[in-house]
Amino acid sequence: MSAPGNEPEAIVSRRRYYDDSYTTRFKARIVASGEHAGRPALELEATYFYPEGGGQEADRGTLGGAGVLDVQAGEDGRVWHVVEPGSPATGEVGAEVDWPRRFDHMQQHTGQHILSAAFERVLQAPTLSCHLGPETSSIEVKASAADWRGIARLEEAANQVVWEDRPVERHWVDGAGAARFALRKAPAVSGPIRIVEIPDWDASACGGTHTRRTGEVGIIKIVRWEKVRGNLRFEFLCGGRALRDHAWRTEALLDAARRRTLKDREVLAHLERAAAERDELKKQLLELTTRLVVAEARERVGDPPRPVAEFATARARDELRLFAIKCLEAGAPWVVAGSGAPDPAIVVGRARSLPGDLRTLLPDLLERTRGKGGGSPDLLQASAADAASAEAAWSWAREAVAAALGAPR
Repeated sequence: MSAPGNEPEAIVSRRRYYDDSYTTRFKARIVASGEHAGRPALELEATYFYPEGGGQEADRGTLGGAGVLDVQAGEDGRVWHVVEPGSPATGEVGAEVDWPRRFDHMQQHTGQHILSAAFERVLQAPTLSCHLGPETSSIEVKASAADWRGIARLEEAANQVVWEDRPVERHWVDGAGAARFALRKAPAVSGPIRIVEIPDWDASACGGTHTRRTGEVGIIKIVRWEKVRGNLRFEFLCGGRALRDHAWRTEALLDAARRRTLKDREVLAHLERAAAERDELKKQLLELTTRLVVAEARERVGDPPRPVAEFATARARDELRLFAIKCLEAGAPWVVAGSGAPDPAIVVGRARSLPGDLRTLLPDLLERTRGKGGGSPDLLQASAADAASAEAAWSWAREAVAAALGAPR
């Protein structure tokens, strides 16, 4: 953070959002201009804009009609508003906080307080960290396992607090005053401490923005969880985010059920049966394909065994590799197989009884395929940029292998 020397003496911006998260339009007096991360930034005498911190993202909005792109607080307590180039740099300007974004953050942050307390009360799992993201938010708790039955009890307790529409109170205290509250976590700051309290539920030292009452959170819903560092991290949604998430999930579920003429609750069982049938069909298809490839390889190799050089217009890469291996198993001294689709590729192999190392051919092969590849002394495989490159590389490899191994072309 930097600022030119023509500004007044540095001040600590008054952060009005601490006591009023609902004012979004106000008159702002610019007291300094500078830069943050190479972008123009302004300091206001007093601001309702929330700077990024405490796991909560920064506000957005406008200053003097110009966009506020970010808000950051320095270690010295000064709040810098990163603005679009060409913004006014002095005087008094009109300011507006992006209310939909602000209210969304208030719902998520208040919901996080309620949910963290629920984790402790219902599952005896204290919160280790939290992050309020632009799409989903997360809480990491000290726990090793979870199931949906336990999550249902947790959500019921948390949402009961929401539906009771309890007040969300704010208190400014000193260290001695903080001792009056059963805080979930010891304060990380010294000096005046801001306590956010939900009576008979939670009390936390916090500098973020919150709703006036728990009812404004709307609803709290956990959507997934995962193990991290021996603990569990839960993703959750509150308010409008939860509603939008429920909308698309319901649409997807009902549409899937309608397409298969099923009841909603039958969709999962149907998907499990379909997946099992698919896996069985894939297994049968692989067995049949292997039989056909083995028969084809034996026919191409013949008796007595001869080299195989074959280019297919269309052959899957896995099948191409299988064909080359089966040709070698059938006694072919070498094989050069290629395919133009669906994934253009080349496979080059040789009998282990022959001398040499096919990897000496790899640089020239990759130059012609314009793809990637590798292998062993006995087997190379390379992808190709397109069908033409694959066929050109196949023609070259057929001649090069024949010349290197002294076998018929």
